[in-house]
Amino acid sequence: MNQPNNIDPAKLNVQPIANIYQEGQIIKVQMNLQILDICVFDPVMRLFIRREGADTYLVASDTHQGGIFLPWLPCGEFCFNFEWPVSIPPGNYELGVSWGTVSKVRVPDSLQLFSISGTESAQQILLGTWNTPPETEARLNQLSWRQGMINWFHRHFCHAAKVIGELCLANSEKLHGRILDIGAGEGITDLSIVLRYQPQELVALDIVDYIKELPRVARENGLPLQTIPDNFTFLQQSCEEIPYADESFDVVISWGSLEHIAGGYHKTLDEVYRVLKPGGLFFIAPGLYYSAIGSHLGEFDPTPHLHLRIPEADLKEMVMTTKPTIMDRSGFNVTNEDYWRFYKELNPIRLADFEKELRSYGYILIRAAIRTSEIVEYDAALQPYSILDLAVEEPYITVQKPEKNLNS
Repeated sequence: MNQPNNIDPAKLNVQPIANIYQEGQIIKVQMNLQILDICVFDPVMRLFIRREGADTYLVASDTHQGGIFLPWLPCGEFCFNFEWPVSIPPGNYELGVSWGTVSKVRVPDSLQLFSISGTESAQQILLGTWNTPPETEARLNQLSWRQGMINWFHRHFCHAAKVIGELCLANSEKLHGRILDIGAGEGITDLSIVLRYQPQELVALDIVDYIKELPRVARENGLPLQTIPDNFTFLQQSCEEIPYADESFDVVISWGSLEHIAGGYHKTLDEVYRVLKPGGLFFIAPGLYYSAIGSHLGEFDPTPHLHLRIPEADLKEMVMTTKPTIMDRSGFNVTNEDYWRFYKELNPIRLADFEKELRSYGYILIRAAIRTSEIVEYDAALQPYSILDLAVEEPYITVQKPEKNLNS
């Protein structure tokens, strides 16, 4: 688990710089960031130079300005270098360095005094350069986010978790309460949410037990997870009968699960409403059957809307006789028969109809976003389908259960 909030999850050591510099010399700052926790999300190194005792920064820079973006760093030591050619008037100065995150600016972890002598530079240079030494660069290259969105772990641990927590739930305080994820899959997104927000408890439900492999998957992707955190509970259980009392959860999450519930998802929606507290938040990203990727068969043929373009018999033959181009799933793979079964079980969700279903419960819409296809190429087979059905690939929706009316 992450360190308690009152314990720093990282420690920054800054090597001493020289006491005196001449105009044109290079100030070289070496920073060693030691991550003490299992990981730190979005760390940023910040540096400034100001006159001694002043508040105004003459030089200010951070690793983002230097082109160094760190979605997360695991336990261990990482080194960063900053170089700046002296180009401000002679005098006494302070060099301040701190580490923080994208959203948190800390007081300086290190403050060093130095002086500049000689003549004043004709041109003041306000920007320096950042770099990482080879040892740190080699370790960063082992982390999943260096591979980008082609990496299954990164797509879930970074992208999906940030879409849920930041984009759709706006870092709500409710994320520190009790969270339920229905259809949790391998649990990578849930692990990220647990580490980011430290909820009282996150309960992950799924009918498969992929989550038991989560520590291995995490370690293979550079995250030193030995065991599942204490506040992360997994239940191999159908989400049609959630084994919790009414009004048990502050947040419920469902990403890409409702379309896979064989026989329909309406009982699941009833259960979600039952266990969600008044004022609780429900994030949903349902798979849309009529979208370009709605068949979930893109590993056999990436043609958009292929399942709507060809006869089902031809689609089945392709699935059963073709070797799929398996995407990286962190080791979780399935058979051709499984692929076809998953396809046949899909619920044909349409966005317009799904919104009406949510509204019928009395939910209050809080946030919504959609990801769309760049273009839809219509042919004769697609003429019966609406632009909305074919163009929207994925909706992200946050709704809120109304508070109880104490006057009723």
